[in-house]
Amino acid sequence: MTSTPQKLPMKKWMRSSSIHFFERNQDALSAPGYVSLSSAMIVKIMASGFEVITRDTFFITCRARQILSDNLHKKIYSEEEIFKAEHAINGHLEKLHEYFDTRIKQGEQKLQGAGFEIDEIQRLVSNYETLTVTNAVTQYLDLLSKADLYTAILHYLWLTSELSDNPDEAMRVKLKTEREIRENLFNITRFTQSQYSTVRRICNGVIEQRRLEREQQSERDRQRHLQKTDINNKQEQAKSPKPEKETIGPVAQQVIQAAQLDLNTLDMATAPA
Repeated sequence: MTSTPQKLPMKKWMRSSSIHFFERNQDALSAPGYVSLSSAMIVKIMASGFEVITRDTFFITCRARQILSDNLHKKIYSEEEIFKAEHAINGHLEKLHEYFDTRIKQGEQKLQGAGFEIDEIQRLVSNYETLTVTNAVTQYLDLLSKADLYTAILHYLWLTSELSDNPDEAMRVKLKTEREIRENLFNITRFTQSQYSTVRRICNGVIEQRRLEREQQSERDRQRHLQKTDINNKQEQAKSPKPEKETIGPVAQQVIQAAQLDLNTLDMATAPA
């Protein structure tokens, strides 16, 4: 088996992606690495599925726990749902590992039975740079590597007529198996998306609940402020000095009475006889 250590940066083989996970999540803790692939089919699958799985598993494992954390009570809402999603994804990955391990072992046995060794397979391998943010992504890259090796074994068995003595039947077996490989790898992408959607709905529900609680608390604070303002205004009014009533002294009263007497006298004098 020959290998050409040609490193391809992520920005080249991820050109079909429109998510830009690493641009939007620059604070995500990641481990650099690479995956060695030779099959163009597997490379295309990685280009379309890698960032989706990276986004989905990172949200489930890391971001969701941050969103659902209750800082006051030191707990996480619906953490059992997150564990359920992680367990389901890990179980799906484990099944795919078993699938490819079994197929690779069967392919190796068939090669050896025909007098070939797996090291005799001539394939041009390129190293594709990657960044992993969850263990599920690491497992996915390992699956891609196994799928690539199995695809090479399948192709070599087809070349050497070990799939079937009939060329047409050999081609049918080859194409059917390649479709099976693609379907298995696409299934893990779809599966992580379904788990992501479930956890996302839970997070959105908690976010909406918190928004309503903030609005209710804001309204309560506003009412308390209005009540406090009203009480303060009444207290200020109670403390302010009341205006004194004007009083009329004895001298002023005598003057008013004399003036009233004069007016009465004048009215009597002018009245008709």
